[in-house]
Amino acid sequence: MKTEPYSRKSLFLVAGITAICLLPFINKAFHIDDSLFLWSAKQIQAHPFDFYGFLVNWYGRQDSMYLINQNPPLVSYFIAVIAFFWGWSEIALHLAFLVVGVCLSIGIYFLARFFCQKSYLAALIAVLTPVFLVSSTNIMTDILMLTFYVWSAVLWLLGMEKDKSLYLLCSVILISLSALTKYYGMSIIPLLFIYSLLARRKLGIWTVYLIIPILVIVEYQLVTYLLYNNFLISNAAIYAIQIGGGKNISMFIAKTFTGLSYTGGCIIGVLFFSHLIWSRRALICGFIFLILFIAILFGIEPIRTILLPNIKHLNFMFILQYSLFVFTGIQILLLAIIDIIKNRSPKSSLLFLWIFGTFIFAAYINWTISARTILPMIPAVGILIARRLNFKIDDKKNTKMLIYTWPLIPAAIIALSVTWADVSLANCQRIAAYNIHNKFNDYPHTIWFQGHWGFQYYMESLGAKSLEYNKSIIKTGDIIIQPINNTNLVQLPKKQFHYINRQLLMPCRYIGTMSEKYPAGFYTAAGPLPFFIGKAASEEYLIFLAGNFKNSYEAVQYFRKHIRPQVSKKNTN
Repeated sequence: MKTEPYSRKSLFLVAGITAICLLPFINKAFHIDDSLFLWSAKQIQAHPFDFYGFLVNWYGRQDSMYLINQNPPLVSYFIAVIAFFWGWSEIALHLAFLVVGVCLSIGIYFLARFFCQKSYLAALIAVLTPVFLVSSTNIMTDILMLTFYVWSAVLWLLGMEKDKSLYLLCSVILISLSALTKYYGMSIIPLLFIYSLLARRKLGIWTVYLIIPILVIVEYQLVTYLLYNNFLISNAAIYAIQIGGGKNISMFIAKTFTGLSYTGGCIIGVLFFSHLIWSRRALICGFIFLILFIAILFGIEPIRTILLPNIKHLNFMFILQYSLFVFTGIQILLLAIIDIIKNRSPKSSLLFLWIFGTFIFAAYINWTISARTILPMIPAVGILIARRLNFKIDDKKNTKMLIYTWPLIPAAIIALSVTWADVSLANCQRIAAYNIHNKFNDYPHTIWFQGHWGFQYYMESLGAKSLEYNKSIIKTGDIIIQPINNTNLVQLPKKQFHYINRQLLMPCRYIGTMSEKYPAGFYTAAGPLPFFIGKAASEEYLIFLAGNFKNSYEAVQYFRKHIRPQVSKKNTN
């Protein structure tokens, strides 16, 4: 199939909508694993050839960064370069990643031209998803990795089509960069190999090019061993296997449906195209399935226990969202199956393997199911929907343009709402850190804190100390901050730590990306939903006073009478 004719108007439409969607969020606080990449970038500026040669407290103890960050360092080098010229501010770094997001959207547009008409529609379907917009407002590995990933596929397809070695060489360079940004980037190698073998029906000189990124990965493996006496790629693979677990049939089923839920939720816009891509009979069957699935979750406890282990409190909104996400996830997998059955072409095989490979990795191989592991799927999903629409809508009737574009509106509303909710959650942690700093700015004792993510980055930058559970020496009068909605928390002994006060901050009230209440975990599978729509809980930060007091009342009085006056007096001077 020849590529769709290039359209400057379509290109600017895709790039413009992407930039418009991301621009309002450029002042987002650093969030979740952003901290790891920021610390590594600062290390790189000081020691360019020793990217992980420092210690960090991420699990309540000091560990080497190469044991904590299970990713290659290229994104941290990118951050270090940007920060060298424009500083470490949130706006500067998010603007840089906005440009990366725009480059990715353009890459999806060019990739779609090889597979379908309406390439701009395929790109916009991919862009207007919660997983694309939320990931693009972080400074982690995912968006940069996928940008290299998609553009390597574009250049490879172009090189195979035109039989140009230069394109193939540029493609494998981008593959290497993708793998050095995030290890998942290596997965494009077997995809392109199988596609090329099916297209050419024999091995050729193109095979040699695909060996180049493999050699780069091997070289990186050797370099990390020389630097840290560890093979970092092997460590990441072992970590994923050990933490992932789940070898029994019940856990396999639960992971399958959680994977479907994350797939459907992260690319929820597919739901609004259902009436366009399926026949009336298929829609009726799908609706019946959805009703039966909801009924089973409510009425048959043994099945519900298998599908939703450790979920104690169920309500209609949770069941409805979970069912819709699973329903949408099934549609995505079916699209890939139907496309390869109907077309039986190398390009259909590429899309099929792209989607199912991502799903298998996200659901069964990676250490946790998260939206970030679903992200690489979005280019193929956007292309599949556009390909499906080619069979359903007459391209010559321009009056029907609204028919296949209006589903982008509700898709964009949900994607932007989820992104806003995640931004508000991240900002709460930054606000909390600054509020605590302002309250205890001249405090005569040490301020400790639990929790990590962006909260740790801001607390440490303001002078507080991260609590090491087996090493930190806590003295009478020290303050310990405990963020409730965070990770790696340990309950403090009541005899030694006394509750003083708490700080409440309200993120987005009706949508959330990280919550144990619903439960939902965009960044790690805290529950079977990537995000939830419902009444969100406040972000809560508990303040404890350390000391051997008889009871909490005595501790509070000590805090008020003996410490607070000292703080007030210092502030007045």
